[in-house]
Amino acid sequence: MKKTITCTVCPRGCEIEAEYTSAADIAVKGHSCPRGERYAKDECLAPKRVFTSSVRIDAPGRRMLPVRTSAPVAKDMLIPCAEAAHGIRVEGHVNVGDVIRRDFLGTGADLVASMTL
Repeated sequence: MKKTITCTVCPRGCEIEAEYTSAADIAVKGHSCPRGERYAKDECLAPKRVFTSSVRIDAPGRRMLPVRTSAPVAKDMLIPCAEAAHGIRVEGHVNVGDVIRRDFLGTGADLVASMTL
């Protein structure tokens, strides 16, 4: 299988070409740094994204609190994360970076506040 990937690890935005049949058989070219090579391999074999959303909050003047995961999660977990976030309600004062849910849905990443309220 062949795939062209635009690297997002650094500002260069290298166009990387990956050709692979399995995790053991993957060839990558077009990257300018080792991080780009790792990114392309991960993107082909196990793509991940930082999950961002909003949850309900009981706070004066606000109804929603922006949240994100503390680390990228498997791309196929984005919909389940969105469904779970829909049911979360936070009370009181929250600081940016406060953990809303530890190990969110078993992803290994915490769901954290993206704003102080």
